[in-house]
Amino acid sequence: MTNEWEKRRIPLSRDPLMNDYDRLRKAADYYMIEGNVEALLRISNYSQLIVARAISEGKFTPKFLSSLERDPEGAVKLYRQVRWKLNDQARSMFRRLVAKAVIKISVRGEKGYIAENRKLENSYEPGMDFDVEETIDRLVNSGKELDGVTYEDIVGLDRRKKEYSAVVVIDSSGSMSGHKILSAATIAAIISHKIRRGSYSVIGFNSEAFLIKSAEEKKDPTEVVEDILDLVPLGYTNIADGLSLALEESRSMVRPRFILITD
Repeated sequence: MTNEWEKRRIPLSRDPLMNDYDRLRKAADYYMIEGNVEALLRISNYSQLIVARAISEGKFTPKFLSSLERDPEGAVKLYRQVRWKLNDQARSMFRRLVAKAVIKISVRGEKGYIAENRKLENSYEPGMDFDVEETIDRLVNSGKELDGVTYEDIVGLDRRKKEYSAVVVIDSSGSMSGHKILSAATIAAIISHKIRRGSYSVIGFNSEAFLIKSAEEKKDPTEVVEDILDLVPLGYTNIADGLSLALEESRSMVRPRFILITD
């Protein structure tokens, strides 16, 4: 069936196909099955409804799911292009799949918290790791014989995972779209993964600032990315309001870092 269709299909760049609703619908079904996000995007430029219909029928094949992970930017663009033409169930499912694809590609190879070694002078206890070089230097400087070494002469290492906190501020004014929204979703995905046990907040702003996730809220990272994917670019850029809300959110955090995403 695939070979047969390949032989008779007309490249999407030719107008005859785009003027033929029936063939365009079949093309959308075919590219949905084959997982060709780029082709679906091109078809959606002519008819969002046709692509939305193909997605709404739920043909989320392994090829299609793999294509979302291979091309997260295309996946984000496709979702935002056709989302309001999808039925509620399809929109919810497609949004979640795109969000998970963004998270998967964002955190690939990441391991969350990074342990930090902290040298604790005169605080070594049996079972702890210790800094060999620092301990030798201390013994040399003190002139002690080896048989006179005590725990106080050993420089202990306390491997602790430092808590990080962050506030992400996203511009959702009229000029933000496409890869800018993908960047916002990707950064939020990385932060939500890296600070799983820490504290972070996500703020959006256009004419006014609004909370996507508060510092105290326990919200699934996938839901955070989904909310970002559904941001509607509108209004003007009231960055002052966004930063004001960010400062307010940061008051409950320890050494927060601020990340501003704008054009």
